[in-house]
Amino acid sequence: MKISQQVRSDSGVTLAELLVVILILGILGTIVVPNMGFLTVEADKVKDKRNAQNIMLAYSTGVAAGVSWPAGDVATQVAAVIVGRKPAGGPMARMTFQSAVGVDDVAATYQYIGVRSTGELYFDSTGGQSTSGH
Repeated sequence: MKISQQVRSDSGVTLAELLVVILILGILGTIVVPNMGFLTVEADKVKDKRNAQNIMLAYSTGVAAGVSWPAGDVATQVAAVIVGRKPAGGPMARMTFQSAVGVDDVAATYQYIGVRSTGELYFDSTGGQSTSGH
């Protein structure tokens, strides 16, 4: 009589190995997740800068078309660009020049928009202007 011997295969994962992998993933998670907040801050800065560029585009094309923007600080002039204005006359008199930036996003653009001594707005890519718009 022949007795067959079965060979046991240890191809599974032990509980200790599984716990080590979970521990390593937990450590990596605590390192990576806090740094994800940095990415959202950078994305907000890019969005705010693009919105400021959008406002400046509407403002400068309006100036070229003959729109009379109100004098005042950044907040006053940007509010007028958001509402929109038409030139008093000329070939573009029927066109409204305004920015499509949402009202909730306007205040974050002030740091990228400044007022020259002549009263005109200008774009500052460094974001070094007043964040209050005044």
